[in-house]
Amino acid sequence: MQHGLTFQKASAPFEMSVLPYSAYELENAMHLDELPSVRYTWVRIAAKQMGVGGDDSWGAPVHEEYRIHADQPMKLEFVIMPLRS
Repeated sequence: MQHGLTFQKASAPFEMSVLPYSAYELENAMHLDELPSVRYTWVRIAAKQMGVGGDDSWGAPVHEEYRIHADQPMKLEFVIMPLRS
């Protein structure tokens, strides 16, 4: 029998990652052997994610169609259910 969770959209799609390390642990490890033993599963869910840049790596802005505007409301809905084996 399998154990776990499943995450499903309630309305709009969402961004998600599932990792064995926290963002802090990943940012502070220079090499794989500097990461701690796996003890947790970190689930991160976001309504949207904006790119880090445009067409180059020296300061071009994100294209308008991929921008997230802070003055517009955003809604995030999802359902967490047990994994069925």
